[in-house]
Amino acid sequence: MVMALCVSNFQRCALQCSKHFLNRVEGKYVQLYKPLTRCHHAVSQQIRQPQFQHTCQCRTFKTRPKLVPEPNNVPRNQNGQSGFLRPLCFTAVVCCGSFTGAMVWQYESMRSHARKIMKSMERKSDEIFQPYYSKQFEFRSHINNMWNTMTPGKKMVATIIASNVAIFFLWKVPSMQRAMMKYFTCLPLQSSPVVSMVLSAFSHYNFWHLAANMYVLWSFSSISLSLFGREQFFAVYMSAAALSALTSSINKLARFRMVASLGASGAIMAILGAVCVSFPDSRLSIAFVSEVFPHSFTADSALKFLLALDTAGVVLGWRIFDHAAHLGGMLFGIWYVKYGRDLIWKNRDVVMKSWHNYRGKP
Repeated sequence: MVMALCVSNFQRCALQCSKHFLNRVEGKYVQLYKPLTRCHHAVSQQIRQPQFQHTCQCRTFKTRPKLVPEPNNVPRNQNGQSGFLRPLCFTAVVCCGSFTGAMVWQYESMRSHARKIMKSMERKSDEIFQPYYSKQFEFRSHINNMWNTMTPGKKMVATIIASNVAIFFLWKVPSMQRAMMKYFTCLPLQSSPVVSMVLSAFSHYNFWHLAANMYVLWSFSSISLSLFGREQFFAVYMSAAALSALTSSINKLARFRMVASLGASGAIMAILGAVCVSFPDSRLSIAFVSEVFPHSFTADSALKFLLALDTAGVVLGWRIFDHAAHLGGMLFGIWYVKYGRDLIWKNRDVVMKSWHNYRGKP
């Protein structure tokens, strides 16, 4: 009897001790859980605020976005309103510098040609030494002959394509990933360098993206070079690269999408828009598709379709392509052919005369 009473008292004490222990553990758990819930609630509230920003996240990467800890600690100049001023100023500097440099470049080309005529050096240096220094390998000789038969404009376009290919291979180097994300992707943030607005136009992470853009650029290079010339083509291409990055940043800031973009599509769209406006009745076709399904359409129809597609992409918020960059580049190409060329390029004599007075007689 006494033994049974002791056992029951022991069980009752053990039960009370276990309840007390569970209550203490549960209290500690609640104390730990409440700050976590408050933190989670604060983060969810921060995500809804316009000031909240993500780190770099490119469309071609599957990286997890990292959140900025406190929006109050973010400097004021990283917000959308003040952060818009720096890209705008950089775009104006790139456009002015590109066209001014192209005018000086054209003057130097004319000066060099005049110097050759004055010194009666009509023969090229490679024609003089070709019988003595021929290429040892057939492949090198073939590449050398291809390069020598190109016009100066084609050589410039080939250099642009080679730069895009070289930057594409830099993306494949693991040690270069941090630098590539910083300088070769365009993000609408004050912390990102503004030079990335132009460098991102030479950057491609995906091979098919690179191949498609470079194919279109090379296909329209001949007709666009005959329309603009080498120097003016380069100025339009660089200005369109900066302007398309600016329109892309404006669209991202308006929609609070902190996503990086890269590619030469915006600059190429400017060239495409200028050609389609200048030659609206030209017949075009989609590459490789015409071999299976023969078709053709006018350049004017292609221009209207692309404008409608990119406008719908911007309005509806499509994320397949950077439609804002495409639309900005194409609108710039159309504006330049209709108004900009008469306003800028036909008044280049002022810059060329000033540079001539600085350089002196050839």
